[in-house]
Amino acid sequence: MRFKNSLLLIFIICFLSLACKKKDWREDPSFQNPELEVKLKESKTIILSHQKKKDTFSRGYQDRNDAVISFLNELKFDQNKIISYITWEEQLLYIFPNTYGLGTALDHTPLNEYKMLLTEREKIAKESIYTMISNGFKVLKIEWETPRRMNQIIGHKPKIFISSSKGKFEITQIKMIYEIDGKFIVGVLGP
Repeated sequence: MRFKNSLLLIFIICFLSLACKKKDWREDPSFQNPELEVKLKESKTIILSHQKKKDTFSRGYQDRNDAVISFLNELKFDQNKIISYITWEEQLLYIFPNTYGLGTALDHTPLNEYKMLLTEREKIAKESIYTMISNGFKVLKIEWETPRRMNQIIGHKPKIFISSSKGKFEITQIKMIYEIDGKFIVGVLGP
């Protein structure tokens, strides 16, 4: 009796495992978007064309804390003239070739859509930070997580604590400071 039950159980398990080995729907051509695939290939070509053996970065700060404090000061006085934040062109030249393929949204989003996504995230982050620092602020401390190497660049994730007339806050909207060729620049903002 036990033998028959065991045999029946093995048969059921084999049947279920064979039935569950259907083809992945993502590989099915009916679910593919040819237009998106073309855009992704074009984006990948543009990004990878900027890969270099060694990146040289002409601007930035000598210290990651200086990059953060300069960014906050610039944001407080003029949200449109911020030189301590990386430009789109610099991202194309330095950041994307080093982060492509590391599991970011860039891997599966065409560049024009990615630019719109980043622009909107940056806008929301800047507005949020500005509400905290608009009446003055003092940086209490900046803590740093373990740096993350992304090919030729190093990403530094800050935890920024400030005090202002509105109270004490942690600024979480500055997501990453990039270190490129020994210089630091604010690189990622988000809500």
